[in-house]
Amino acid sequence: MRLTTGDTEAHREIILLICVICGEKQTRMEKLVTIINQFPLASRAYTAQDGTQKVFNSRGFILSDGIDEFYGEMTGDMAVSAGEYDTGVWHQMQGYIKQRSFQDKNGVTRYDNQIFITKLI
Repeated sequence: MRLTTGDTEAHREIILLICVICGEKQTRMEKLVTIINQFPLASRAYTAQDGTQKVFNSRGFILSDGIDEFYGEMTGDMAVSAGEYDTGVWHQMQGYIKQRSFQDKNGVTRYDNQIFITKLI
């Protein structure tokens, strides 16, 4: 199902497709959102496993679907080329939610949910 401008019920639905990749759960999503806040580009240098120097780029967004507010992140070349988005209009966002569990330093199981933006128009 795709979101269309005339389909008001679809504006509030998340398109879900659960898949398992490398033991981590990913849920694909497509949603109409407004941008509450757009953070500046953040870049950090790192050394890849093969010893080459690389740069990791990311840009964060606080988004709203009219009901909930959530943080989403763009990475890579998309984050570098993203300009300033208009906060007064609806944008179509495509991306995925990555879910993982981990043990903290006290041995307690914790859960982490991250939203990655793959398209924002």
